[in-house]
Amino acid sequence: MRILLLAVLSLVAVPALEAQMNLDQSEPRNPNMPITYQAVSLFRPDSAMYRVDIHYRIGQSFFIFVRNESSVSKVEYTARGELVVELLNDQRVSVAREIRQLPLTRNTLPRETDRPPSVQGVVTLTASPGAYTVVFSVDDRESGRTFMERNKKLTLPVPSLKSLDISEMLFVQKPFAEKASSMFVPTNRGGNTLYGEPGCVLTEVHLPSPADSLEVRWKLVGKPDAFGQRPVNLEGSAFVALPGLLDVLPQDHGVLYGMKTALDNWKTLVIPLPLEKLEPGRFTLDVQYRSGSAKKQQVQQFDVVWPSRPLSLADPDLAVDALRHIATEEQIDEMQSGSLEHRSEAFHRFWRSKAPDTLTAYNVAMAEYYYRVDEAMRKFSTARDNDGYKTDRGRIYILCGPPQKSERMLQPSSSPMEIWTYDRLQKRFIFIDTAKNGNYILSQAENL
Repeated sequence: MRILLLAVLSLVAVPALEAQMNLDQSEPRNPNMPITYQAVSLFRPDSAMYRVDIHYRIGQSFFIFVRNESSVSKVEYTARGELVVELLNDQRVSVAREIRQLPLTRNTLPRETDRPPSVQGVVTLTASPGAYTVVFSVDDRESGRTFMERNKKLTLPVPSLKSLDISEMLFVQKPFAEKASSMFVPTNRGGNTLYGEPGCVLTEVHLPSPADSLEVRWKLVGKPDAFGQRPVNLEGSAFVALPGLLDVLPQDHGVLYGMKTALDNWKTLVIPLPLEKLEPGRFTLDVQYRSGSAKKQQVQQFDVVWPSRPLSLADPDLAVDALRHIATEEQIDEMQSGSLEHRSEAFHRFWRSKAPDTLTAYNVAMAEYYYRVDEAMRKFSTARDNDGYKTDRGRIYILCGPPQKSERMLQPSSSPMEIWTYDRLQKRFIFIDTAKNGNYILSQAENL
């Protein structure tokens, strides 16, 4: 059996992992935070007012879909949502408000395995300098489900226009071109960034004089929350200054910024950061600006989030034990002995050898492996133990992924049998429940 599994791993598992990995992180596999939003204050050329952009991301799992009986040409399922965004001043008086309808349409009802795109957009409000509370509310009209928060504060200082003025920082995805482009897509994760996603920071500045030079230095410190990870301490000074200010570009879905013309004093800075190299955890970004004798500092905390993080990765002992199908006994011993730092380094060294991509901290091979471990535990564990990844079906599922075809044969005169067929791999696996207790044992493997 050991020889068979080693053969399966060497000939089948690695191609299967590479072919079936989830390479698109734009949506989590199992969204556990269906709603995020962020309020960003940006300058307007008429300095008496600010533009406040509220970016939102709402998972479709928040809404209930019902069949549209009025549609006669085809089957449709619709959901009806309503979004309310409001700014309250320090006297709790509303100074700006927008109500937006959120209609959604699908051709089929959502299934557990579906990953429909989130509802994304931006609400733009105008406010004068002052202190505000952001009220953000989403209602599902079918179920009556409501999400409301009013705990985010926003301070809009009075711009001096004689010294150095800095707007809030905005995380955006990395521009498509090597040099800063004129269009940007916000990360839109509630002020956080997505694990493994390249990005940069935008900020608007007003210089005392168009001829003044500008210096920028940034520091990035923090500690990932993975077991044994070492603290991060990075710094740099590179940036690109674009003429003009940011402007929301109209589109049906998502958030997109372009540039609009402004006086030469106004610039938009693009500050590249090595965000894709950060592991999940909390970090602090400290940016220092200098123009002549004027200095400004910005400090912002943010999280690198992994919404679809496999549950099996949360337990270091389980994460190491689950490697029994692809790691040698010596490698597992190294990951299970010594200090926490030593164990962590051995664990990450093992996975770097499987997918040595130095451009990003996100390891697609590791992520896909532990997604399969999670599924094996959910589908094949016995009644007493969460041991699905140790069973024969769990082992084959982890190594080869879900079968293209699965048949179960139940006959009174024989033991229950399952046949898994992998057309692409030209393999068939036969499992038999000889004890009739739900534990199917691998009986034979066939080449098609």
